[in-house]
Amino acid sequence: MGDEQKVSTNRKKNTILVFLSIIIIIGVCVGFYFYLQSTHYITTDNAKVDTKICEVAAGESGTIGSVRVNVGDYVRAGEVLGWIQGGAHIKSPINGTVIDISANKFDLVSATDDIFVVAGTDDMYITANIEETNIEKIAEGQDVKVSLDAYDGETFDGYVDSIDQYTSTELSGSVTSFTTTGTYTKVTQLIPVKIKLNDDTVDLSSIIGTNATVKIKVK
Repeated sequence: MGDEQKVSTNRKKNTILVFLSIIIIIGVCVGFYFYLQSTHYITTDNAKVDTKICEVAAGESGTIGSVRVNVGDYVRAGEVLGWIQGGAHIKSPINGTVIDISANKFDLVSATDDIFVVAGTDDMYITANIEETNIEKIAEGQDVKVSLDAYDGETFDGYVDSIDQYTSTELSGSVTSFTTTGTYTKVTQLIPVKIKLNDDTVDLSSIIGTNATVKIKVK
């Protein structure tokens, strides 16, 4: 083999070694990044824009005598939303915005019919459902990055406001680990975490229920 061939071969070997070294370094960096992400942050897209929702029933059977509000109106707790002819006034239980009306004047309703739905738009927040295996890492006051689908994925700063003391299915009973045959399957439970945005000028009242992704800094 001539000297020129040897030099060319050595160059190729060196190039390959440099290339492999770069790949290894990138792999280590990427692995370290994901390690830091997994140990310093908890991320979930099981989150939504949320608030207290109150369904307001007629209270007694009869004919709707009047509907005094429209969808989109802001109301205060105790404000009359409508009334039953010859009977009770239907009042809002909270401050908030009327988001649904399911009856009109002269409609016949029963006492348990929900006539109005009022959303507590004075207190908007993000509800993130965190797996029970991670909940001990969450604490009030932790910094959060919130990405809102309705804002084209724009990210906002926030913080953990509170952590529920029960799972998301405890009250509804919608998920069970037991079958009719008596067998048991362990199901990872989710605990709701309430997150507030630092910037209270961001309007969440018109995007209730829309999707969000949260990244909670736990270290």
